[in-house]
Amino acid sequence: MDSAHVRQRRVLWLLALAAALIFRTYFGLTREFFFEDETQIFLIGLRHYATGAWPYFGADVVWTRSEIPGALQALLVSLPLHVWPVPESPFVLLNLLSFGALCTLAWYIGRRVPTAPRWLVWGWLLFIPWTLEFSAHVINPSYVLVAAVVFFLGFFEAMPTFSRGLLPPAVCFAFMGASVTWMLQIHMSWPLLLPYAGIAWLAGWRTGGSRRLAVTAIAFLVGAAIPGSVLLPTLISYQGTAGTGGTLRNLHPHVVSPVVYLNTLARFLSFPSLEIMRFIATDGAKRLELALQYLWLVPIAAVVWVAGLLQPVWMLVEAFRRRPRAAQDWTSLRWLVGLSVALVYLSYWLVMEPPQAHAFYVLAPIAFIYAAECWARVDSRRARHVAAVLLTSSVVYHAGIAWAQTSTQSLYKQRAVAAEAIRLKQPEMFGHRRAFAIDAGPVSLQDPTRPYAPERDLVLQTATWTRGLRGSVNWHVVVDNQNPRVAYRDILYFTTYRDTDGRVVAERHEFIKNVFQPGLSPSLLVNDGFVRVPFATATMRIAAAEALVPIPARDHP
Repeated sequence: MDSAHVRQRRVLWLLALAAALIFRTYFGLTREFFFEDETQIFLIGLRHYATGAWPYFGADVVWTRSEIPGALQALLVSLPLHVWPVPESPFVLLNLLSFGALCTLAWYIGRRVPTAPRWLVWGWLLFIPWTLEFSAHVINPSYVLVAAVVFFLGFFEAMPTFSRGLLPPAVCFAFMGASVTWMLQIHMSWPLLLPYAGIAWLAGWRTGGSRRLAVTAIAFLVGAAIPGSVLLPTLISYQGTAGTGGTLRNLHPHVVSPVVYLNTLARFLSFPSLEIMRFIATDGAKRLELALQYLWLVPIAAVVWVAGLLQPVWMLVEAFRRRPRAAQDWTSLRWLVGLSVALVYLSYWLVMEPPQAHAFYVLAPIAFIYAAECWARVDSRRARHVAAVLLTSSVVYHAGIAWAQTSTQSLYKQRAVAAEAIRLKQPEMFGHRRAFAIDAGPVSLQDPTRPYAPERDLVLQTATWTRGLRGSVNWHVVVDNQNPRVAYRDILYFTTYRDTDGRVVAERHEFIKNVFQPGLSPSLLVNDGFVRVPFATATMRIAAAEALVPIPARDHP
């Protein structure tokens, strides 16, 4: 191959990667922004940017009304705002970090599994649902992937069974140490990493004895000190258990059914699969409504959905298929998968949180490497064609869902609210932190010059309903904010359904995730879920809402 052809291939490869980065960033910007968890993460960084007050704590743990200690989460949102003070800047930084991590992992898998098609490894990692949904938009699990990739790159290269000799032992343990203190400030799943670090450390005894143990322990601590430096102010200012943010309340020893192990295995194998259902809306009625609005997307979604169901089954079958000359590290990798699922299962015996896949997303790199090994073992011309069709379907589906939902759930539904909060350094234009957040500023609007009463100020000018398929109910509402000095967000509404005799047969309540500026009367479509019981009449009332400082009138959408 001549040098001109090599240069051409490199240019095409770089253009493809640039396009992938742009796509991932665009996709992240179309995800949920005004929902509670996303709002709270953005507010943590926005408050630090606006006030300069040191952020001692990060994400909230709603189950126990506690907070993750450390400033890292806030800094990851606020620092890009100092560089480029627009709502998009934290998304750009996040996508640069996650894109770099995925490219590094793809390169590493290529070295580990050279027979796996390069385009498939890179394309699959960059465009599967999990790495798009949880590493492209601003919410704390999205920052997990960076640490997870760095940690397991160090782990695999530190383990004699898996190592390809790509990294020195000291670098491996520095990577693991930095990942642990990064994760400690981002997500409650960080303890899952400690057994892997301990096993890798003890495995070094065979090759280097006590000297290697000492060197790698020091390297681990040096790595841990880098992200850990922004955790120290919290531990110093809030001494003892106060410095944990109350996260120790999450410890709750109890017995968990063995069935959870099987569920966890299925969820673990879903990480490298085309699992999309969990990421489509919040319930069946809203998924149905989305499908009816965008019927052209349904066939593509069906292909991706079926593939997402079958791939974990196929990967499980591959683990048990007999191979006369299976490589030693393939056998070890299968054991690693099984023991990792067991570790997650046992961890649920100790914590209050119910089993959820995102709670152990930090172990996803193991699943990605395992999936690549499975691909290499069925590689053929026909298999590559099938993989190309599925990968293309995933890209088209995610492009379609991003386009469909940009105006209904993303930053661009009401970008002016976030933009003005940043420009004027006024977090109360965007929202308030949860009431239990420690040292996080006012939890509600306290300005005496702005009296408010949401049940009086917010008037339902129109509230009519229509029946949809399978008992789905859609409300067409027009909300008028009659308070000239206060904006509102997150309206809590109640709906009551009555039969022909006037008896209540169903009641619902939910939040309308919009910001309502003074003097405006937006028209909204609200899906109230499935109402399966017969009813004749229905009413809606507004019960509460969060009061905000309004943005300047010139910026009203």
